[in-house]
Amino acid sequence: MTDINAEKLKNLNFKNFGLNWIGKIENYFFTVQDKLDSENQLIIYFNLAPNNNRSKLFEYFDALQSKTIISEYSMDKNEIRLLYTESLDSGVDEILKEIVEKLKEIEGKNICDYCDETEFLSFYTNGTVHSLLCPKCAENVINKVEQEKKTHKNYVKGFFACLLGALIGSVLWILIGALGFFASIAGLAISICAFKGYAIAKGKLTRFGIVLNVIAILIAFIFAQYSVLFIQISKEIENLTIPGFLAITPVLFSNAEFLKALLPDIGFGLLFIFLGAYRTVLNNLKSAKDAENFKVEKVEL
Repeated sequence: MTDINAEKLKNLNFKNFGLNWIGKIENYFFTVQDKLDSENQLIIYFNLAPNNNRSKLFEYFDALQSKTIISEYSMDKNEIRLLYTESLDSGVDEILKEIVEKLKEIEGKNICDYCDETEFLSFYTNGTVHSLLCPKCAENVINKVEQEKKTHKNYVKGFFACLLGALIGSVLWILIGALGFFASIAGLAISICAFKGYAIAKGKLTRFGIVLNVIAILIAFIFAQYSVLFIQISKEIENLTIPGFLAITPVLFSNAEFLKALLPDIGFGLLFIFLGAYRTVLNNLKSAKDAENFKVEKVEL
């Protein structure tokens, strides 16, 4: 979108949300969007309630198309989409005002996105997506969002599921560790499997839920490192069984020299579990914060 057209939309009191500009001219609501794969085209959206005079509006669009003011138009259910070509001779505000005059001429009305109501409409947004709603539908949407925030959080079930997922993901860590290597991809596998398990169990993605997943990831890391240690020691001690390893563990960990020898592995392990998991944890933390702050609000135009 050219700076000139952006300024013209501002002058019409349109509000910018990402790629979308939403606004109202007289009693008609419009969305104007940059066409991503084009440098000089905008997409104009508006909806229209069923109307016997729609053909007159489409005749007008045909005339605009013949003048190359728009390159195409289409209608899907009640939504009309125009592909407007930006020009130095006229601004997007002019085409919007012309459309308004045509809508008034055919006695056209906007319609609620969720029902057939055509009166007292307003744009409502969650910050990214916006809808044209009547008061009743807006109230229903807002109530639904608030109810969703209060739904059961499933922390206990979610924790055990993410712990199981993390332990499954730790298999890759054990396989790589048995070869004497560390790899952040193994940490990534643990973190992805943890959050996947949490999601399958329908654990609520909140900041506390993130803490539970981090705990599960650390437990899986400890388990994986302990398993790798068993594999390494079993190469030195013939016929070492798991019960036998568990029995000698207290003796091993009470030995200062043994612990000192383990420190590099522990340090590298923590580094690679961090490198592998932090992006997944960070992305989910952002989603959790967004979910906690999520709300639907009326856009004042």
